[in-house]
Amino acid sequence: MPDRPYAHSLEGRPVAEWEPLEDHLQAVAQYAEIFAAKFGAAEWGSLVGRWHDLGKYSTAFQAYLHKENGFQTHLEQYKGRVDHSTAGAKLASEKVHPWGRMLAYVIAGHHAGLADATGGQSSLDERLQKQVESIDAAPAEVLGNFVDLGEPALSIDKADKKRAVFQLALFTRMIFSCLVDADFLATEAFMSPEKTAQRPLGGSQLPAMQAALDSKYEKLASQAVDNEVNRRRQDVVAACRAAAKEKPGLFTLTVPTGGGKTLASLAFALRHALQHGMERIIYAIPFTSIIEQTADEFRSVFDTLGSDLVVEHHSNVDPDAKHETARSRLAAENWDAPLVVTTNVQFFESLFASRTSRCRKLHNLVGSVIILDEAQSLPVELLRPCLAVLRELAADYRCSIVLCTATQPTFGCRDDFPIGLTDVREIMPEPENLYQQMKRVEVKSLGRVSDDELVERLAEEPSFLAIVNTKRHAARLFKLLQENLEEAEGLFHLSTYLCGKHRAERIETIKQRLKEGKSCRVVSTQLIEAGVDIDFPVVYRAMTGIDSIAQAAGRCNREGKQKSATVWVFEPTEVKLRGHLASVAASARELMPDFDDLLNPAAVQRYFELHYWKQTGDNRWDDPRVMDCFPTPVQRLAFDFRTAADRFRMIEDATKPVFIPYGKEGEKLTEQLRTEGPSRWLLRRLQRYTVGVYEQIYNQMVGSDVEELPDGYAVLINRDIYDEQLGLRVDRLGYQDPESLMQ
Repeated sequence: MPDRPYAHSLEGRPVAEWEPLEDHLQAVAQYAEIFAAKFGAAEWGSLVGRWHDLGKYSTAFQAYLHKENGFQTHLEQYKGRVDHSTAGAKLASEKVHPWGRMLAYVIAGHHAGLADATGGQSSLDERLQKQVESIDAAPAEVLGNFVDLGEPALSIDKADKKRAVFQLALFTRMIFSCLVDADFLATEAFMSPEKTAQRPLGGSQLPAMQAALDSKYEKLASQAVDNEVNRRRQDVVAACRAAAKEKPGLFTLTVPTGGGKTLASLAFALRHALQHGMERIIYAIPFTSIIEQTADEFRSVFDTLGSDLVVEHHSNVDPDAKHETARSRLAAENWDAPLVVTTNVQFFESLFASRTSRCRKLHNLVGSVIILDEAQSLPVELLRPCLAVLRELAADYRCSIVLCTATQPTFGCRDDFPIGLTDVREIMPEPENLYQQMKRVEVKSLGRVSDDELVERLAEEPSFLAIVNTKRHAARLFKLLQENLEEAEGLFHLSTYLCGKHRAERIETIKQRLKEGKSCRVVSTQLIEAGVDIDFPVVYRAMTGIDSIAQAAGRCNREGKQKSATVWVFEPTEVKLRGHLASVAASARELMPDFDDLLNPAAVQRYFELHYWKQTGDNRWDDPRVMDCFPTPVQRLAFDFRTAADRFRMIEDATKPVFIPYGKEGEKLTEQLRTEGPSRWLLRRLQRYTVGVYEQIYNQMVGSDVEELPDGYAVLINRDIYDEQLGLRVDRLGYQDPESLMQ
């Protein structure tokens, strides 16, 4: 074995420039200790940092490192990659009691991901049975004393054993996050110091951000027309500012659409964070399609403070598991920014993930204000794990959670909803009165109509917004209108088959036409229902859930300039809804005869009773049995992390992202991805140029229409199927998306 053990080599560089193993372990331990200290686990972080790469002290690993760099080692019996994670995991399991098994999950998985407890070669039990080379070469200061770490700093209720197991599993995942991010950052500092130099400097930006938002509100107030809508918006932000002094925990914010809750919730978050020494704000949104609009709204507030204050992180730029590489892992986002705008999918799936790239960011949730916009969109079949993890983030990780919506489902614990949350505080006083004060539209039913009948009616409207449930239906209506209108200049289509950059440009054009009083006819999927400040004189909405009808109503007479305005709800005869869409539409349809005003709080409450709380079956709120992956007794610490990650899927029909070379910037960025590979900077900018394609269609497009790059990212190469009006036209290739697709 060489005289000095190394952690990393540099291709083409002499051994003297390689990274000594002790230096790497010390750097990782320091990072992980700092990260874990935020939730009272500094010693845990330091220990996993020191022990994660103990296997690199082996003769086999050092021989592998030298052979990979063309050196003669005289140890030809060592072939292929060498397991350097199991040694530290075994040491933790054997020497640290009673929590050594939790450390073993973390150390064993710091490259392969968190494992299941038992069952198969990749399980933790199998890893701990594996024979590994001695680590006697490790110095005493690295091994350290086998101290009693004490109990994790958790609010464990020993009478509630199921919750206790879940708390310990989440704590393990948080320690894992600390180690993974520490390892990535330390490795990046050695391998790519120029990337490390690009990372934002420390120091809180929150005071400057609050000042910028206050200035924004002063400007809005000076420009606003003095009417009922704007007075109520001022009430909303005043209530949010007043509630910011409340102690951290669980909150709801119930504000009708058009009430300014996006910026008002941010006003609460900034003040609350500063009041209680919190570090960042996470803003989670139900759909990827509306991230761009929300992030742009925030950037417009903070545009003078720097470009890295707002990080926009989609789930669709995470590296695919089978393509994950060292380089793509380094490029993965760790949410080290004061304001992160992400999706519910990214947020919740990361909290139940096993992969390193997905878990890396989790420790940065500690001490955060987490705003869940449109909280009613949480899937019924995953409510138990979703609410369980929110409860623990508030209880043990210094988080405040804001469930923010226009139509608040009551997620509180009660007899018919035992999985609900406790000690939840409403930010807005008397939300029922606020609804009545801000009412600006009437919801009326058109009943069942054919596409031809609907188009004939729409053609008579000089300006309208028509929202339907599927991309296929939106494209069909758009083409019918093109054929029936004498002048199609003001006709627009919106769906997620347009990349984000394309959608943003189109929405700006629509806003400008409406502002100028020009004819503006828009056919859209539900992507326009949230995060888009847009005001139409009339809205048509295909039958759907009451929460979505309320969102559609928020795009009609938004500024209260008309004395009366109508949202027409219709049932298209040519579209048969399935799955979730069929279920929510049926619940709304059942209520329509009973309520004159479908959007009043009593109707909304009844809707959520039908949709959420009257579910039946043993697993009504955890259909995939995610929580079964954390079984009692507590002492076994038998966590099936990988199975939990496989079971927790917020979108059943997952799509594959394809980068679109749209416009000069899109062409430049996609070519850069091709030639340079992924980087954090590049992936952030490419998020605006993605379109999601169903996997079965994606697989048929690879090679002919789509180029799949070595890191797993895909670029559109058949430009002929990206249409200026409709975006990606998979139908031109003979493919059709499932009708259940919502956007």
